[in-house]
Amino acid sequence: MLYFLKHGCIEWLIGSILALCTIEVEAQPDNHVQSIEVTFNKTSSLVFPTVIKSVDRGSRDVLAQKAKGVENVLQLKAARPGFTETNLTVITADGRIHHFTVNYSKEPVAQVVNIGDDDNADDDLQKLIFQSMMTESELEKYASQIVNIKRSIRFIGESKHKIGLSLNGIYIRDNIIFYHFRISNSSNINYDIDFLRFFVQDKAKVKRTASQEVDMKPVYVYGDDQQIVANTVQDIVYALEKFTIPDAKRLHIEMFEKNGGRNLELSIRNKTIVNAKLIK
Repeated sequence: MLYFLKHGCIEWLIGSILALCTIEVEAQPDNHVQSIEVTFNKTSSLVFPTVIKSVDRGSRDVLAQKAKGVENVLQLKAARPGFTETNLTVITADGRIHHFTVNYSKEPVAQVVNIGDDDNADDDLQKLIFQSMMTESELEKYASQIVNIKRSIRFIGESKHKIGLSLNGIYIRDNIIFYHFRISNSSNINYDIDFLRFFVQDKAKVKRTASQEVDMKPVYVYGDDQQIVANTVQDIVYALEKFTIPDAKRLHIEMFEKNGGRNLELSIRNKTIVNAKLIK
């Protein structure tokens, strides 16, 4: 009898210790999951140490987008007030997966959150990583100068159906090339721009031969690139990362009208690009 009592007490003691350990483990927070609060009428920003490569939302109740012109800032906002808890997963260029729980709050504790290493002792914000070395204010400053410069390129333009698209000049500053376009609308119908596209293509496409198109994405646009009001002229400056092209290829610019057929296209040689003027 004493044997069973002794061994029974030992088993009970071991079981109690294991139960306590289990409770303690379950109570520990997951250090790899961070909690973020967002609200409906304000934007919260997550600043990551490296470039954001992928974003996945657990629910449409959360609106998420990369900050314009910045590679490591994710902007968050609630699509509706009072949504239930959801999650967010962000993959960055350093190969890390960042997991977050996202909750609604009328007044978030912080609207700018630094996502750093767990062992990072300081609370300083990560440095912003811009798509170009220039800030948006610098891009705006140079583009506003360009629209007031006298036209330096002639005979690169197209006009039909009372809509005209011309290249007025190409300028360079550091690693950014600025393309200055002038769009004229001499008709009585507003011209709504569906898109203006830059792409590189072979100069001459041989029949039955595939021609690869490489799109070039602007990092900044100065001016109204949405609509050219009837009987007006609009100057638009597109800023792109610097590039040159082989002589056998051309830089094409297509401008398409939304719900219309007044579409225009320009073709630019490498010789024109490399003669870009320095903007100071």
